[in-house]
Amino acid sequence: MKILSIIVLAAALALSCNKQIDDIRPLTKIDKEGELSSVAGIVEATVGNYSLLRGSGFLNYDEAAANIAEGRGNNVTLQRFGAINKQSDAYFFQNNNGQALGYSADFFRGAYQVVVNVNTALEGIANFEKTNLASATESDKNALMYAKGENIFLRAFVYFNLIRVYGKPYYQNPASSSGVPLKRSSEIRDAPAPSTVKEIYDFIVSELQMAAQLMKVPVNKTNSFASTTAAWALLSRVYLYKGGSIANPDNASNQAAVSYSDSVINQNGGKYALLQGADYQNMFGDDEFGAIGRSKFANNKEIIFAFDNATSPSQIGELYHFDQTYNVGAVFLPSTSFKQLLAPEDIRSTFFKNNSASGFTETTKWLTLNEAWLTRAPNIYFRMAELYLNRAEAYAKLKNFSMAKADLKQIHTRAGLPADDIDNLPDQDVITAILKERRIELAFEGHAGFDYFRNGLAMTRTAADNNGKEMIVQPDDPKVVFTIPNN
Repeated sequence: MKILSIIVLAAALALSCNKQIDDIRPLTKIDKEGELSSVAGIVEATVGNYSLLRGSGFLNYDEAAANIAEGRGNNVTLQRFGAINKQSDAYFFQNNNGQALGYSADFFRGAYQVVVNVNTALEGIANFEKTNLASATESDKNALMYAKGENIFLRAFVYFNLIRVYGKPYYQNPASSSGVPLKRSSEIRDAPAPSTVKEIYDFIVSELQMAAQLMKVPVNKTNSFASTTAAWALLSRVYLYKGGSIANPDNASNQAAVSYSDSVINQNGGKYALLQGADYQNMFGDDEFGAIGRSKFANNKEIIFAFDNATSPSQIGELYHFDQTYNVGAVFLPSTSFKQLLAPEDIRSTFFKNNSASGFTETTKWLTLNEAWLTRAPNIYFRMAELYLNRAEAYAKLKNFSMAKADLKQIHTRAGLPADDIDNLPDQDVITAILKERRIELAFEGHAGFDYFRNGLAMTRTAADNNGKEMIVQPDDPKVVFTIPNN
């Protein structure tokens, strides 16, 4: 297989950086006979695995993922055009593998660090089940099953993010298209060759179905942690990505996307709901100084699963916010074409502010409790609005336009826009309206770089958003797919 360059992050920085994927070791010293020999240790190790969604301390996985996802769309433009560097590499679709040249290496290495740590935890759980489960209390059994579900969810989540970066869109011959290595163990000699796109998607689906069942045990956690509902939400997204192009949709996958969206929307026990009015406006309102408490999101009923940056801020902030003290940040600014989508009466037009230090218009989605260029805003992975939009898109591809419009209208009118806009839509325009609504509603949350290509559509930047030159990237263009890092 291709040699995969991985930094060994566990006390091995003095060694060579040219390591294979199988050389990644858990960041913390955990083993089956030690920390993972008790339920308390397993739960603690699982919490540690969540932390890797931000990064390891040596890599900022969250910033790399955000840069790649949004940079390859048309909701953002660069604050400064010039020589291509690490932060503009994905924007220009250069897809550089070198760590100083692009975010691919950080993203790939960070993802497999999660995978190896999760595999280590799951091996410890399996060993505990064989040796100690029979004598465990009911409470410990529940905690163990939930932790098992969390780890399986985290692995599936990371693999989904990997395959949509390093694999072709699903409708493009998934059974023969190369994907990413499917590493199922922590064994250092386990260095698998890349699986196909279909094999990775099949693995993700089976893992999420298992995780959803395991996390049904009576364990209560906040939305900073995975849950059965989060697993259903990811399954909804996965099947949407499997749902084919607009020109040639896959009915079975779209029906599955509808079903899992239904589960999230209708079977969450009242724990989650779309926020309305002032509550919705405050979810992404300007909270740079914490007056509306956005960084404390445990009681936010719209957020299904998010990473909590409240105690330790994320460098995602530098992508969107300029800091005058250090003269850094605001790599991305909202694009002209995006801002032109917003009607004055749209509540989402208030999710922006003028940075008086720079004169830049910035999104407030990442401005919560800024420290320098950092942000304490939660990194929202799943929220209810996406599930309505997922279901609307799947319904439209199934040609159930009345149901598609019903879901679309929920999001459109929640934003303060007229219901007639949706009620009067001709059937042939419904899918276009849904994708426009996704572009506005989910802006800067990690969807823009994928929604075109998975649907068989070209991503177009106008000249105003691309340094005076129009840019069009077709969904079958080779540069849509990153190559696996090898140095």
